[in-house]
Amino acid sequence: MNIEKLVNPGTQSIKRYEPGKSVFEAKREQKNIEFIKMASNENPLGMSPMALTAIKVHAGSASAYPEVSCAELRAALAERFELSPEMFIVGNGADGIIYALAMAFINQDDQAIIPFITFPYYEIAVKALRGKVVVSRMKGYEIDLTDILNKITSKTKIIWLSNPNNPTGSMIKQDEFERFFKQVPENVLVVHDEVYADFAPRNELPHTITMLKQGIPNLILLRSFSKIYGLAGMRLGYGVAQEALVNIMYKVRPPFDVSVLAQAAGCAALNDTEFYNKTLKLTNQGKDYLYTELERMGLEYVRSYTNFIVIDTNINCRDVQKKLLERGIIIRPADTYQLPTCIRVTVGTEEQNKKFISALKAVLKS
Repeated sequence: MNIEKLVNPGTQSIKRYEPGKSVFEAKREQKNIEFIKMASNENPLGMSPMALTAIKVHAGSASAYPEVSCAELRAALAERFELSPEMFIVGNGADGIIYALAMAFINQDDQAIIPFITFPYYEIAVKALRGKVVVSRMKGYEIDLTDILNKITSKTKIIWLSNPNNPTGSMIKQDEFERFFKQVPENVLVVHDEVYADFAPRNELPHTITMLKQGIPNLILLRSFSKIYGLAGMRLGYGVAQEALVNIMYKVRPPFDVSVLAQAAGCAALNDTEFYNKTLKLTNQGKDYLYTELERMGLEYVRSYTNFIVIDTNINCRDVQKKLLERGIIIRPADTYQLPTCIRVTVGTEEQNKKFISALKAVLKS
């Protein structure tokens, strides 16, 4: 069989997504170590207690198919943001919305502008639909909006912006984003990925919800329950846009891709203000501690608007990853993001952060 004749040619240049190492994988390599996972930006406090209760209550309902449009969750989100429920699409994580976006709006040879250092799934989704990826420059660890504007052509269909940006943790602030958006043609979609927005100061984050209320037609927001509510394993994300765009995305989104339990957990989590605030407090305190320790060590890092920090170790990040694994710490090497001496570390509990710093000091000394 000639696989080359069967395969979608759009997939041939795709690099397979490399996730953070799991505890299971780490234990297969080193069975006698208790690991702390600080690689995937998961909530160190676990899951929202209210979400967990809802999952237990609705577990018996999982024998039936889930409600296709996620009507109850969309209504809850609409109430939260004071928008119409028809402006929300719920999917299997924000990744599910990314694929729905690509399938709905990318045609063969359409161009999509993607920053050089950002979340790799944008590129995967565009290439799978045989679109053309146009890579924009970075300004250090920040996205260069001027370069994006300069790369817009008549073939540009989508601009992908992770903001705050994964993996750097940097953020395009309100004034800068507003100036940028005014220069984007109305027939170009701007996907503003706000998965980490809960960790950013509200007064600095772009006022994208207000823009949607004003009727902006070419803006699409992405958000997730994975980080702030601790529902990463439930796979629950959503998009927000004008109803006409949402309707098109629902045509291609798999009909039952958001489970009964995920929908119930999402509705409950939105009411768990105590857990939300507790997560923010822990994250902010953890970042302050890590910043102080990294400065004492003389290491460069990016001040983060997220729940993770990028650190330049000045040596090969794979070597650092290996040595930290030997000490029970799982982090994310950033060479897959074109940062060969950097690591990305999730902000953990006080105990986890201290263990990470202690292990990092030992690794760098060795």
